[in-house]
Amino acid sequence: MDEVLSFIESITEAELNYIAAADYGRDTDQHKNALNDLIFLQNGIVQKGQYWYPYEVVELNRWSCKEGHEREFAICHLIIALSIMAGTDISNSAAHMLETLQNEYHKLPKQLYKLVVNTMSKASHMEHQ
Repeated sequence: MDEVLSFIESITEAELNYIAAADYGRDTDQHKNALNDLIFLQNGIVQKGQYWYPYEVVELNRWSCKEGHEREFAICHLIIALSIMAGTDISNSAAHMLETLQNEYHKLPKQLYKLVVNTMSKASHMEHQ
């Protein structure tokens, strides 16, 4: 998981801003501050009380991989996977995401594709234990 955390922590200011603005630009600063905490203080794992700030924008960014924003898409999926594995995200299903978002995953560069799909697969296996 060191590779996953290193990748998440490599987020740029522009990527933070992009993710934080996903809810039609509403509460961007509050989402960004909470996202910073989530990434840099909590190892990418959502905690109780963070389901709106910042998890709402993390979840909104997972639905489509937009050209030029592949890293943001990957970061959001990795945060969700880590949170599922930690048992703090009980509303998402890694197995369902792997099944329904396969076309979006294929938009990722090869290295990111492998990182995201492997991590989501690990989360999926943990769901079924």
